[in-house]
Amino acid sequence: MTKQGGPLPQGAESGTNVALVGASSLQGKEIKEILQERHFPLSRLALLDAEEVGGQLTEFGEEPAVIYPVTDESFEDIALALFASSPAFTQQHWQMAEGQGCEIIDLSNYLETNPQARLRAPSIERLREDSVHSPGGRPAGGRISISAHPAAMAIAGILVQLSRRFVVERSAFTVYEPASEHGKAGVHELHQQTVSLLAFQKIPQQVFHSQVAFNLLVSNGEQCRPTLREVEQRIRSQAAELVGGRASQPALRVLQAPTFYGTAFSCFVELKEQVPNDVMEEALDRKPFSVCRDPEAQPSVVGVAGSDDIMLGPVERDPACSSGYWIWGALDNLRFSALNSVEIAESLLQCSDK
Repeated sequence: MTKQGGPLPQGAESGTNVALVGASSLQGKEIKEILQERHFPLSRLALLDAEEVGGQLTEFGEEPAVIYPVTDESFEDIALALFASSPAFTQQHWQMAEGQGCEIIDLSNYLETNPQARLRAPSIERLREDSVHSPGGRPAGGRISISAHPAAMAIAGILVQLSRRFVVERSAFTVYEPASEHGKAGVHELHQQTVSLLAFQKIPQQVFHSQVAFNLLVSNGEQCRPTLREVEQRIRSQAAELVGGRASQPALRVLQAPTFYGTAFSCFVELKEQVPNDVMEEALDRKPFSVCRDPEAQPSVVGVAGSDDIMLGPVERDPACSSGYWIWGALDNLRFSALNSVEIAESLLQCSDK
């Protein structure tokens, strides 16, 4: 067993020392799984979390591993720190990592406004590199990377791919956010609300401050953090930055859905000229997207569980607009966000090797 972390993966003796902060969170568990699946070159993985989680037994590389509380020594000899924790926990501990010279990847969005932070979405960046337009996004520099919101990546990716071949006149997206975007507490409260309503009991509202179960919300109240409007603004600004001027900014509305996991979205796109549906599907069917052309097999939040792709349904023309098209999509929000953070880590290692 390595110091404050999991076992040393086979063949990783010359790898990278990585700290995973928030190792017991939903995001942390996904990151741990993806690091293992992609054979990330680890020398040591320090699993870190809050004091009350310290000592919890987990596993990595099919071997037992222990989660440790964060201390002043936690980031010594660590090259890369992934913060899969709550914004409050990131606020409390990120400067410890910065003080030790760590590269920081933030999934909590707490560091989003830091002037040294860079918004990152490698899968969308790869799409942009093939575009005839000049690259956008924040300039390089700084040691803080912000992992983009999964819905922002979906929106940006659709607009970037379409704008490569067509003129996008306007677009509008409706995003259905799951309870898991609020972590374990959100999933637990939706479960408790569902059980309580079926038992005709008072429902808990500590996380959402509203009834989410069997409901659909356009606002979840100012006491809920982040509010839906704050999430909407984050997705809007991140999508605009990822698109980098290749298409006009889309209209956007985020709704709280009564689902535990998985983000769904509906997209309306109006092009300058009418094009066949299959031509649009061909333009969109590229990693990280996968288009299902069978109208009887539309993507769903259940169907995308565990998938690395953003699943899109068949393109449908709007009857009232000859150059207007509807696109339905879904993605595993936790896995896609975790995968993005690991891809950021891989890109940082590639840069350091050059």
